[in-house]
Amino acid sequence: MRFTTLAVGLGMGVGLWLVSLAAIGWMERSRIPLATTSRQKSTRKWPGLRWLSSVLQEAGFERIDPRVVVAGGVVGGLLSGTLVVVAIPIPALGFIAGVAFPLLGYAYLARIRTQRANRLRRAWPGVIDHLRAGVRSGHDVAGAVMALPETLPSDISAPIAAFVRDIGVGLSTDDSLSELGRRLADPVADRIIEVLRMAHDVGGTDLPGVLLELQKSVRADIAVRDDAHAQQSWIRSASVLAVSAPWVVLLLIGTREATISAYQSPEGSGILLLGALVSLVAFGMMKKIGSLPSQRRWLG
Repeated sequence: MRFTTLAVGLGMGVGLWLVSLAAIGWMERSRIPLATTSRQKSTRKWPGLRWLSSVLQEAGFERIDPRVVVAGGVVGGLLSGTLVVVAIPIPALGFIAGVAFPLLGYAYLARIRTQRANRLRRAWPGVIDHLRAGVRSGHDVAGAVMALPETLPSDISAPIAAFVRDIGVGLSTDDSLSELGRRLADPVADRIIEVLRMAHDVGGTDLPGVLLELQKSVRADIAVRDDAHAQQSWIRSASVLAVSAPWVVLLLIGTREATISAYQSPEGSGILLLGALVSLVAFGMMKKIGSLPSQRRWLG
């Protein structure tokens, strides 16, 4: 019964957090630009918020206020910790659950960011082809970008549509390209945007050749990363299994009176906290080993 209460409580907490993100995203889309400007000014004061804002942009959630995400993580952590203590009266386990909730939230954002980056990475060679064709047909830089087809992935087509609107309201090409790079929030996009801005400033005679070389670089990067990802997938799977298995066993035996009394003691609480710390460090090390270095952003 206690395990069922724990599962239902955690499910409700995660569901509430995800629903809150969706509702907040909808409200952010309906706000006027002044609210976005105010939020950007506030995030400059705190490096943590600035970092979280960058993560949200790269995950495709640029309209969500990072302060709201932090508040949601704190509230969700308190709720999760309370539910765990109610289901299994071990204070140390409740504390661990409260800390784990925002970490799981960040893991969710990191996964969405990685999936979006993979989608964009596979789309860029085609985008560069369209840009080269536009430039060679006589378009200027802005015209080549606006001539991109609407069949591109929404992660690209939506920022392109915003670029068209920026040009339509009289924003300069350079500023519009800067805003486009900010909305795309991708390392390869930063390189493309910088090439286009330079071509706009000094002329684009060699732009098709530069774009061709950039396309070759992107294709080579895709091949290397796909090969490494396939070879290192077992490391990621093993790390998840190794970290989660002991805690699943602990939850299963946590309803026994002997287990509860043992882990309610100072020694038992210390073992739980030390085990959580070791699990976190070990998982981070395994994840670092099984991942590739992230590409550097030029405009982020």
